[in-house]
Amino acid sequence: MRDLSRYLLIAGAVVFIVLGLAHAALTPQTTGEAKGLSPRDPATREAMARDTLLLTHRTSLWLAWVGFNLSHSLGLVIFGVVTVLIGRSSASFEGQARLFLPLAVLVCLSYVALGLLYWFRTPLAGILLAGLCFLASWVFFVRAG
Repeated sequence: MRDLSRYLLIAGAVVFIVLGLAHAALTPQTTGEAKGLSPRDPATREAMARDTLLLTHRTSLWLAWVGFNLSHSLGLVIFGVVTVLIGRSSASFEGQARLFLPLAVLVCLSYVALGLLYWFRTPLAGILLAGLCFLASWVFFVRAG
C-alpha cells in the first residue's frame, strides 16, 4: 500500500510539471506573438507594452505579465520536481511523506481556490486531478500505518 501511495504522489507531481511546462509554452515573449496566454486584441498587447505599473516606471505591464506567467510556470515545475524527488525512492518517501503529503494537499487546495476564482477549466481540472492523487496518496499512507 505504501508503494501505491508513493506512485500516486509521483502521478500528482507529474501533473504539476506538465501544467507548468504547458503554461510556459503558452506564454508569449513579445507583443507580436499571439499565444494562448496573450490578450486576444493586438491593441491590448501594444497598450500593455506602453503602460507602466504604479509601483515602478522601470517595467511595462507587458513585461510584468510575461514575468508573472513565467514565474508561475517555474513555481509549478519546481513544486512538481521536489515532489518527484520525495517520491523517487521508498526511503525518501518514508522519511518525508508524513509532513509532505498534507502539504501537497494544502498546496492543491490553494491552487483550486485560485482556479475557481481566476482560471479556466483546463488548469483547474489538472490541479483537481493532482489533488485527488495527493489526497489518495495521503489516505493510503495513513491506512498503511
